[in-house]
Amino acid sequence: MKHSLPIFVALLSSVPPCPLAHPVFAASLEKVTRDFEADSVGAAPPGFEFARTGGGAEGRWLVRVEKGADKNHVLVQESADPTDYRFPVAVLREGAYKDVTLSVRARPLSGEVDQGFGLVWRYKDANNYYITRCNADEDNCTIYHTVDGRRRAFLNQSVNVAKNTWHTLKLEATGNHFVVTYDGNKVLDANDETFKDAGRVGLWTKADSVIEFDDFTVEGH
Repeated sequence: MKHSLPIFVALLSSVPPCPLAHPVFAASLEKVTRDFEADSVGAAPPGFEFARTGGGAEGRWLVRVEKGADKNHVLVQESADPTDYRFPVAVLREGAYKDVTLSVRARPLSGEVDQGFGLVWRYKDANNYYITRCNADEDNCTIYHTVDGRRRAFLNQSVNVAKNTWHTLKLEATGNHFVVTYDGNKVLDANDETFKDAGRVGLWTKADSVIEFDDFTVEGH
């Protein structure tokens, strides 16, 4: 009997671990910054996954030199498909966050249907996530949840969103509390219980919006 425990431990150590049924994304507290300077112009940036909520064409996300500049790489969603209920998204492949601070600089270049740019968090898939966005055609910022592909606003604020101008959009998510800052001013302060688990984060546009993005930062807390 005195040898049974070592034998049992040895048998356990020889059993291979069971694979997980689904991939698990580890939460990260390290600050991530994507300024796209190291990414090749004319190509999609590595580390992102691209998807679309709604109909119409897929988005076309490519690194370009900032319009009107000699340098400075930016990420552009440049497909101008005018389908109204069409939301191209670019989400980071790695990292899952529940409590997180996101920020991005964005410049609306064109769009007849819309000129909207936004931040996505607690992203499960292309049909389930939170989004806050500002719109240069409507001059407002709004926060939504998208559930099973259906988008529903739960807070909106009128603001001036100038076209062909750089703006800074920031989101702080802590539990069910979300604070949105636009160009340094708090514009939205909301609570919602729709998505409680950690998820991925990313960028968003609507319809025919052609948008430049730069300095996308992610910081878990």
